[in-house]
Amino acid sequence: MVKILVILFFLGILFILWQKWELTKFEVTDYAVMSEKIKKAHRAIVITDLHGFTYGKKNQHLLEKIKDCNPEMILIPGDLIVSKYSDTFGTALELLKELVKIAPVYYSFGNHETRLRSPEKMNHCAFQNYVEEAEKIGVKILNNKSFLVSELENIRIIGLELPVGYYEKGRIVPMKSDVLEDLLPMPEKNDYVILLAHNPAYAEYYAKWGADVTFCGHNHGGLIRIPGIGSLLSPQLTLFPKYDAGKFQKEGKDIIVSRGIGTHTFHIRIFNRAELLNIQFLPK
Repeated sequence: MVKILVILFFLGILFILWQKWELTKFEVTDYAVMSEKIKKAHRAIVITDLHGFTYGKKNQHLLEKIKDCNPEMILIPGDLIVSKYSDTFGTALELLKELVKIAPVYYSFGNHETRLRSPEKMNHCAFQNYVEEAEKIGVKILNNKSFLVSELENIRIIGLELPVGYYEKGRIVPMKSDVLEDLLPMPEKNDYVILLAHNPAYAEYYAKWGADVTFCGHNHGGLIRIPGIGSLLSPQLTLFPKYDAGKFQKEGKDIIVSRGIGTHTFHIRIFNRAELLNIQFLPK
């Protein structure tokens, strides 16, 4: 019995050390999406779920990797911050100040940002200041708004901000059939539509609505991944999330879900390394 307890103790220490080491690492994952609407190749970086994490002093290691990818645009589908911890606002803003020097930055809110819209929430005022400062430095915040990136090619980025009710713990809240039509501006028929939508649970709805490619985060890759099977548990506490990480196709449209670059609350990544997405948009 004593031997078993000693073995379990050392296994526990090894696990803690492994996870501390794992949370200092991330990888760059390459994806290509193709469309007849795209006339020439473009590159983008997708950053999700930073949650105030840093890789190197002032995120220098992360910034170096982004520069190496030479993106034309930087897409952020939410959760740069942790709503409960205002110090993460400063970390996110510091990163944004450097990102706008690399390429135009397009940012739509996730659940951590959206919940701080309520004046009753702790850190509401600090969050308002964070948003104002981000806009001052040139970050384009697209909450249920669109931005035409290229008139020559009709490349349009639209950011979806879902109400916080769609992030209920323990279950996937059914989506009303007309919610996207009510929230989002309708693009032109010939537009190539890039949708930033934090919550991947509604991937079918995004594709049906008409997004050519949707970038999501939120699930952090599912916290714990079983090789060959997928994720076990999402941060929303749903088991075996369908859209945990990777590239999916619905209605002939692409949905790409990032494992995220940070964590919060449950600081574990088991066979689930943090990632930065390097995207190529190619003519078909």
